[in-house]
Amino acid sequence: MKIGYGTYGMQTENIFAALPRLRDIGYEAVEINAGDDWPTAPHKFNRADRTRLVEQLQDLNFPSPVLMCLLSICTQGDDRSVVLQKLDDACRLANDLNFGNTPAILVSTPGGLRGDWETVQHQLCDTLTAVADQTAKHNVILAVEPHAGQPLDTPDKVAYLMQQTRHPFLKINFDHSHFHVAGIDLQHSVDLCAPYTVSTHIKDGFMAGGQVHYQLPGEGTLDLVAYFKAVDRASMMVPITVEITAQIWRQPGYDPWVAAEKSFNALDQARQQVAG
Repeated sequence: MKIGYGTYGMQTENIFAALPRLRDIGYEAVEINAGDDWPTAPHKFNRADRTRLVEQLQDLNFPSPVLMCLLSICTQGDDRSVVLQKLDDACRLANDLNFGNTPAILVSTPGGLRGDWETVQHQLCDTLTAVADQTAKHNVILAVEPHAGQPLDTPDKVAYLMQQTRHPFLKINFDHSHFHVAGIDLQHSVDLCAPYTVSTHIKDGFMAGGQVHYQLPGEGTLDLVAYFKAVDRASMMVPITVEITAQIWRQPGYDPWVAAEKSFNALDQARQQVAG
């Protein structure tokens, strides 16, 4: 099973300098962040940059990257057209960076709807179906990331969403941290999410005083050996991708390379225990 790294935690790093260094650490896959403030945003990353990046990914023996673009894709009203234009731009970038023989994958949280689950669940299904219709036109799979503090925040809700929509271009980005902080069982999360998972994020975290505190993988109580065993049993054969949360990378003194190495070492040690 491959260990990947998401460049969400490297907002200020040059991607062309970062990729060889990530490969040297041991990472075997990457997720490219396409947010507006990243150097790899669609409006900043021109055709020549895209061609160069594909060539470098291939030279480093990375697979086609997953693209992460955190958009409020369920936004309603006057702002929706702006969000959908950004979604189109991100899909084009995902396609330009995809050199595999399967659809590109774009990760986003389903932000933009307010209210509890009972109030928004039907609208969420309808809206995400419409968004997946749009990404399908680009041959891009939308991998929705359930998130603590948002209406879609449990594995059971994931299963409901997937069963209601049944859209071939609407799948899941599995980030157990959002369930782990709520005390939801790992095996239960994997059992319900694995059939729909096309990409992952991994980090740790805990809840204190009603607030979520995220950590690097290996820093908290998430059993990484149990995690690798669970996803292996579920045949979740997609890269396990480190996501350095903004809670961490916005802290004074944050060093992206220390975080990247520490995260890889914790995951690789757990992976080796399972394999051995």
